[in-house]
Amino acid sequence: MKRILAVLLVLSIIFAFSACSGKENGEETTTVENGFEVAQSTSAEATSANGEASSEAESEAISETAESTTAAAEKMPETMEEVIAKYKEVMDQAKQKDKPGFTRLDYQELLSDPENRVIGSGEGLINAALTLAGNFMKTKKEAEKKPTIGKKGGDMEALPLRGTTHGCLLNGTKGVRSAKCEKLNNGYYKITIVLEAEKNPEPTAPGTDVAPSITGSVCSPISKAEIDADLATGLFKDITYSLTYHDCETVLIYNPENNHIYSQEQTNRVTIKGAGTIGFVTLDIQKQELINHVVIKDLKY
Repeated sequence: MKRILAVLLVLSIIFAFSACSGKENGEETTTVENGFEVAQSTSAEATSANGEASSEAESEAISETAESTTAAAEKMPETMEEVIAKYKEVMDQAKQKDKPGFTRLDYQELLSDPENRVIGSGEGLINAALTLAGNFMKTKKEAEKKPTIGKKGGDMEALPLRGTTHGCLLNGTKGVRSAKCEKLNNGYYKITIVLEAEKNPEPTAPGTDVAPSITGSVCSPISKAEIDADLATGLFKDITYSLTYHDCETVLIYNPENNHIYSQEQTNRVTIKGAGTIGFVTLDIQKQELINHVVIKDLKY
């Protein structure tokens, strides 16, 4: 019985660490961005360099009106290098200079459908462990009830990234699949960055300015090193596992007039694989998909 409970505990530890996108025809649409309704257009008129002002109805999608000017239009980054540089600039300004107040939501999804959960052996025990692991996680509704509140002028630790005063530690385009900037109807800009897949990325260590991984330079992945330390109990044999981050996306909406952030959302998808033996029981998780969500909203400058 103790060994079974130990298995449940270890598998729970792995998952408990997790707790720490319109039309293309040019028509105007309304989409939900990070919990807010934002009027958006992909038409040539909305993204042209002449910087024509958006209509009053479109501007009312957010509380702070952003006037679209020629100067602002000229600032919009186009290349991957320019988009990444602007993202870093906006995030660094928020963390190091502006220090706004904000609300942060953290919640997770542990997918259980056959495509996203594939168990090779020990199905009953593993399913029980995964059910237990779910107790450590928050739903979106739960996160909204008990959000993390960052005070204006505070240490900004909860404004990604954690562990550093920088908002982004990417160095060039290495490890970045795509980076684009779009102009919204209200005059704000939306930056979307998607990273390449990375196996066992480590987060940025506290007090450092160099990320040990590409994923860790944009968000705060689960630390395999920390999990390994908790697994070093000698109760298990041949325990192997991996955490592969893939299709990780960060979406930043900001005011190009002053670089003030309107909202930010990070969606980190993780493929977990693991195997090991306890007693005469062989455990084999061939695939388990986990999605971590981080939403930053209600910024107060």
